[in-house]
Amino acid sequence: YHCPDFHAAMAVMYIEEPLPVIVVLHNAEYQGAISTQNMGKHEAKHFGDIFNLPPERIIQETFIEGKFCMLKPVVDFAREHQEGYGICAVSRNYALEASQKHSVLWGLPEVRGIENCMPESERLVAIDSADEDAYAKSRAVAKRFIQEKFGLTQDPDARLFVFLGRWVKQKGVDYIADVTEWMLRTYKNAQLVMIGPVGDSYGSYARAKFDRLKRSGRFEGSLFVHADFLEVPRELKLACDFCLMPSRDEPFGYVDIEFAWFGAAIVGSLRGGLGKLPGFYFQILNADSSQHMQKALRKSISAAMNATPETLAEMSTSARASTFPVAGWQREVMNVYQLTLSKFYCREADVPEPKTPRVFLSDQAGARGGPQLSHDRHGCLPSLPEFLHQEPSEAEMQVLVDAKLASHNPRCAADIIEQVEWERELSREKGCLTRALGRVVFGAPLIDWIICYSYISGPLVTALALRHTELRDELTSTVARPCVEAAALLAWTLAASLAPPNLLMAAALLARLMPLALPFFDAPAWFVALALGVVGPSDYLFLYYSFMGSSVGDVARLAIRTGFIMAVREQWEPLLVLLTRSPRAVELSLIVQFALLLAILPALSMLQAPKLYKVFRVPGLSLSWMRKLRFLMFFGVAAVLEAFAHTSSAAVLTLRRMQPFDLEWAQAYCFFLAVATAGPMLLLARVLRRFPSYAVVAVKAFACWSLPSTVLQCWAQAEVDRARYLVHELDALIFTSTVVGALAVYAGAVAVLATVGSRWRFVSYACVVGILSHLARAASFMMVDSIFGEGVLEGDISHAFAAQFARRLLIIALPACGSALLFRLLAFAYFEQEATGMLNTQMNRDLVRLAGIGKAPMVSARSTEIDDGSISEASAPRLEMDSAAAPRTTPHLEGPMLLGGKAPRASTSLKRGDDGTPRQQHDLASLPQSEDAQERDGAAAAAAIAVAPHLNFAVAQAKPSVMDRLLRKQRHPGS
Repeated sequence: YHCPDFHAAMAVMYIEEPLPVIVVLHNAEYQGAISTQNMGKHEAKHFGDIFNLPPERIIQETFIEGKFCMLKPVVDFAREHQEGYGICAVSRNYALEASQKHSVLWGLPEVRGIENCMPESERLVAIDSADEDAYAKSRAVAKRFIQEKFGLTQDPDARLFVFLGRWVKQKGVDYIADVTEWMLRTYKNAQLVMIGPVGDSYGSYARAKFDRLKRSGRFEGSLFVHADFLEVPRELKLACDFCLMPSRDEPFGYVDIEFAWFGAAIVGSLRGGLGKLPGFYFQILNADSSQHMQKALRKSISAAMNATPETLAEMSTSARASTFPVAGWQREVMNVYQLTLSKFYCREADVPEPKTPRVFLSDQAGARGGPQLSHDRHGCLPSLPEFLHQEPSEAEMQVLVDAKLASHNPRCAADIIEQVEWERELSREKGCLTRALGRVVFGAPLIDWIICYSYISGPLVTALALRHTELRDELTSTVARPCVEAAALLAWTLAASLAPPNLLMAAALLARLMPLALPFFDAPAWFVALALGVVGPSDYLFLYYSFMGSSVGDVARLAIRTGFIMAVREQWEPLLVLLTRSPRAVELSLIVQFALLLAILPALSMLQAPKLYKVFRVPGLSLSWMRKLRFLMFFGVAAVLEAFAHTSSAAVLTLRRMQPFDLEWAQAYCFFLAVATAGPMLLLARVLRRFPSYAVVAVKAFACWSLPSTVLQCWAQAEVDRARYLVHELDALIFTSTVVGALAVYAGAVAVLATVGSRWRFVSYACVVGILSHLARAASFMMVDSIFGEGVLEGDISHAFAAQFARRLLIIALPACGSALLFRLLAFAYFEQEATGMLNTQMNRDLVRLAGIGKAPMVSARSTEIDDGSISEASAPRLEMDSAAAPRTTPHLEGPMLLGGKAPRASTSLKRGDDGTPRQQHDLASLPQSEDAQERDGAAAAAAIAVAPHLNFAVAQAKPSVMDRLLRKQRHPGS
């Protein structure tokens, strides 16, 4: 059974006898998924009525991470009956990206890329491609015809950009709309043609923005827009100079081939199947940032506009000579058939027992009460009540986006669509208080800021409760309480999958009244540890559900916000020291006020939260990410090891207040410490927002290379020798360790959120790491107590024996922190591969290394937009390659790369193929044979593979150390 994508994937749920199956994913983004709400038993019942399947089978076979997914049944079928083989995608690089990005494909042995083919009937056949003069004249005639037909200025030297396709988010059409005004204003000889139907809200945004530009009248003669289907004349492809394809994701891309076969160069992103033809490409370093994508697209446009006519002519020749043979595609499909058949029948031979009969809803009619739905044999679905949360129609979105654009000038589509969808969601609320809580303040709904406030204030509740107890360093507090916290965290997380979020958060807030009441009566040690251990982990709920009203927009912004509040929460310790000298009456008065501000009022707000905060329950804990996201696994292990080396960050500050240092101005000192910590965090947040292209470098640096602050704190305590001349050194260590620790927490949170790819996956990650961290803290204190003598944990460790205790704790901290740093470095190696905004595949990395040997001069440009390291890849020589995989070059730079430019000279001949069309071949045997020349020309040949990876390969005497390694990896990916 050859299954064409998700549309027919559920067919395997109805077959009685298993049969071999292959699936070809033409677009893995969609998957037939419904994610407008979390799916549960109620929705499963309705889906069962539609598909004639029991709700149990719907839940088990189609639900994944809280959403309905039509692709999941056939993937699970392949796992069960053919060892996971048979899942394919339409290009090799896209197969790697899809297997990394989409959790439904995790755990498969492979997602095989089958490069699509292109029939030769689509090629330009009216003109002899070998006759460059005839081709140039025909192209000039076609450009004049298109300019006249579409109302563009008659200019033979104008450079015509064309976008032809669906106006959807995946195609990046909103980025074109955002940079069009800049492009037409900067380059007077640039012309733009936009044709295609609107397919989603991003397309609606682009249409509204283009309509706005047309009404302004500033670009008359330079811009043609038709946001609908249109039968375009064949001359459009011949007249086009550049085909725009700034896709966020592109499985294969046929449009670039259609235009390239008529001589156009490509301007777009190196993502998925793009990069197979000559063009000006940019590497996506942060796909979640519209600012980065716009800037990168502008640079590629600048490189294209500043390219010389000779360069474009060479690229045109190479593009027209490219081939994507049907025979090669057929051969690859047959290989997949043979592999799947062998795996299927081998598995069936190992499991000869009969399969359990499939159960359908109609089979249970007698067992179920109530009327049964009849399924129309003529194809009509039964009449059912609406049970899914409906997204706005395209017509509705167009009206809303037009109205918003009339009064706003947003920087990107994500900003305005987030506002429009949230305002539409809020308009359905009936309560005045609910609508007030949904009002957007500083870029997020007010209810989100209340949730953040509840999360940040959690440690303050614990500190106030412990202020008048003597359990701070006793065994009950240091060992029993973390164990209780680990169990409570699991319980709170499991409850999140059962109860509505707003009710659960309200219960967690009201539970804070119990620890806040502890100072008013004399509670036993076990009760205090139990109360704090149960209530403390409830703070994780506010982290799970933070910024739900902003989750439609920029994921990078969501990560920055969440990381910032996590870092701020860790900096309460210096401020809590201020309470140590406060009178008891003042503190009791503060407790009463905090009970109102930190528990009662936020809980009442949660009860009136918008509907979004009532329906999205956590789907359930899943550890599937451990098999695929190695960054999360290694980084989580590092976090647990650092928890094992945990010591109170206030211990050094307490030491600073002891004799002989005698900190008399403690309040001002703590205030400046808090300010000094907040400053670098705000600066880092600003850098991540202002320079999204370099955010990856900053996050990796702080998250993976920061020295654990615990080591600095223990070292400070161990080295202080009660001498006044060490005061300044101690102050420096206090401030340094606090700032480093805050930045590491912040960057680590951003890195995790940028990699995890799903809020619910983040819940599982935070829960697992949190539980293990609590247990590690308990084990750490138990180890200190057992190694250094019973009773070392008794009393106040931060007074008379602070330095002595620090030396002992340092023995525990150093091995754990050293191991944690090692695991961070391991995580560092996988961040770029697994961050959802990058997806830097192995194919890209291999050719970066090889193409770097033959790096050619940078693209010359008059514009200041491309003065920071744009690369020109020497890749004009055409090589005939077989169907083995060949990656595209993706240097780790934001600037554009010229694929298909001028290369070292080689003897070239044009021969005609079997169908009579000319084919360009190169005799690499005639290249210079000196060692330096071989190295240079071998690198050029390696770069040429990136331009045309689909051609039959025939190389004679290329540099073995470069070419052989590349080809061996293509033909044997495991080598």
